[in-house]
Amino acid sequence: MPANTRSYKPTRQNSDVVLLSSPDMQAVRRTKKDPKPKQSNPARKENHCPINSGEIIEISSDEDDEPVASRTAVASSKLQERIRQLERENERIKLENEDIKKQRMVEAADMEDQVTCEVCSSKMWSPFILPDCGHTFCQQDLENWFATTLKQHCNIYPHYNVNAAVVNVYGLMQRLPLPNYTCPKCRENVKSKPIQNFAMKGFVRVVAGKVGESSPKKTVGSPNNVWNRFFPAQ
Repeated sequence: MPANTRSYKPTRQNSDVVLLSSPDMQAVRRTKKDPKPKQSNPARKENHCPINSGEIIEISSDEDDEPVASRTAVASSKLQERIRQLERENERIKLENEDIKKQRMVEAADMEDQVTCEVCSSKMWSPFILPDCGHTFCQQDLENWFATTLKQHCNIYPHYNVNAAVVNVYGLMQRLPLPNYTCPKCRENVKSKPIQNFAMKGFVRVVAGKVGESSPKKTVGSPNNVWNRFFPAQ
């Protein structure tokens, strides 16, 4: 062999390691347990751009360019606008509720007028209608109204008897006139007994329930019998 020829003798230390020695190269070791070498990403190599020393390249988004204080001011302005919007909406709802409340008060007042007696200005808990004119009043008010008329009539005709068409007046049989009962409102002549108004009676209790009122205690006996003292039995 020539003198300048150098031999490379592999040295096997174990079954997993192979050592090659040479004066001109370093030892290379590979084991079975070594992981596979990482493969470089060609795409990243293509995008790689050399950076000269002393030169800095900064990549930032538009949001990063905007100052933090400016973004905070914008967010605060939007929040204030939203608050003002909610306040206006709240004021609108408040006004609508007030209008609804006023409307209900007007309706309640109208219903109160419908169930109020024109004589005593109270609710007609026991309403009676006059058949001759159709007006309705409280039972007690009609009684008092007719009683006043009857008293005046009896002052003129002391022998008047509601259940006797003909009476004995100083030994003579006479037919005395009937009292001139009238409607307290329109003064229409009332010739027949008042009739209990059940429709108005129920309506009065509905309206009273809206305002938390309850009807008074019922009187004992039939209310229709009170008119027998004013009108002849039929």
